[in-house]
Amino acid sequence: MATDWVAIVKGTAQEQVPEPVEAAGILQPAGTWGTFGLDQVSGVAAMFKRRKANQGAGGLAKTSWKGTKTVLLAVTADKLYAFACKQKGRNWKIQDQLGVWNRSDLKVETTPGKLATKVVFDHTPTGEHYELEATTVGSAGFNDPLLAAIAA
Repeated sequence: MATDWVAIVKGTAQEQVPEPVEAAGILQPAGTWGTFGLDQVSGVAAMFKRRKANQGAGGLAKTSWKGTKTVLLAVTADKLYAFACKQKGRNWKIQDQLGVWNRSDLKVETTPGKLATKVVFDHTPTGEHYELEATTVGSAGFNDPLLAAIAA
């Protein structure tokens, strides 16, 4: 029997959010996939690419040569929640709440790529800017409900 990762992540998010979660997904800094390939060519170039990716993620997620810290995004009717999360066995463990924004205050842009969909969102009242990516290659649609919900 296949694991329903969409339901598991949505359930994990629902445990943290006081209103109904429409969709949830796991994202990483935009450009993380590119650093993996670059590591094979030039460790120094990969280091600079990771630094840029981490700056773009605005503290929501982080990539390093040791691994990637991911963020769980949960969408409700009116809000977007962000949680630091870590995979633990066949589940995800929430570590901290990193932010919550009114959806009406967000400008969201998604750009599909070969390995991931880039997700950029700006919080217009504060000017906060975040660049993340949702893995799509080999994910069997794992992040599709989140991508559809935030693009709506």
